[in-house]
Amino acid sequence: MKGFLIVALAAGSSACAHLPAPPTPIYHALGTEPFWNLLIGGREITFTAPEKQPVTQPTPKPIIGIAGEIYRTPRIDVNIVHAQCSDGMSDRVYPDKVQVTVDGKRFNGCGGL
Repeated sequence: MKGFLIVALAAGSSACAHLPAPPTPIYHALGTEPFWNLLIGGREITFTAPEKQPVTQPTPKPIIGIAGEIYRTPRIDVNIVHAQCSDGMSDRVYPDKVQVTVDGKRFNGCGGL
């Protein structure tokens, strides 16, 4: 019985050592006043803002526009324009201007990985 327990513990601990890393987002955007965060992943788009429940939708295939990409879901619309953007609170410059509409409310910010 001791041998079985040792083998089981060893097998269990080796399984933990090889956990896959969480998926890297395809795209990250953020905004200030109010603060918000958007992650576009291979499977989900997630919008978060302080003191609000996150909104998550399946990631649709992007519409490729002249100036950037557009993602449309029933609750989240994302319009990415490839033009330099400053978040207004730091000296950081992002590669994209981003407009997000969540449940009819519009948010402006910057994005790009």
